[in-house]
Amino acid sequence: MRSIELVLDPDADDAVRAAWQALTAADLPSLGRSGTNSPHVTLAAGDDLPVPEGFDVPVPTTLRLGGVLLFPAGPDRSVLVRAVVVDPALAAFHAAVHRGAPGAVETSLPGAWSPHLTFARRVRDVDLPAAVAALRSAPLPETLAVGGVRHWDGETKTVTPVA
Repeated sequence: MRSIELVLDPDADDAVRAAWQALTAADLPSLGRSGTNSPHVTLAAGDDLPVPEGFDVPVPTTLRLGGVLLFPAGPDRSVLVRAVVVDPALAAFHAAVHRGAPGAVETSLPGAWSPHLTFARRVRDVDLPAAVAALRSAPLPETLAVGGVRHWDGETKTVTPVA
């Protein structure tokens, strides 16, 4: 799978990693355990997603966070995320990404996309109260600064900066 992702500036990246660490310290699932993952918001994903040559609208400078969301991750398990609010700048950029790199899966297309920052995968339902409490111990700012755009190729494990 390939993806095009917004990455965060160093301060915002550190804030998200602090939240990941709070989950780890509580002995809960956390993306901070991977050692290779970095905080990001996926804009497009697909098996043959090309590296875009550029975009016809500017990259958003900030992301506004919404509430905690859960995505299904199998029986009695959830993916724990924070929603990212789709403002006009983010919506325009998201559409530009899809114009510049066609071929994404339906769930990342405009109109079906649920932008988010992931904190943990496969959290047991019984552990959700502890996970929310851990996230509260490392509060994030309301807005996070964007640091750039990258293309990720999961097959080759290659990151290509795009903007």
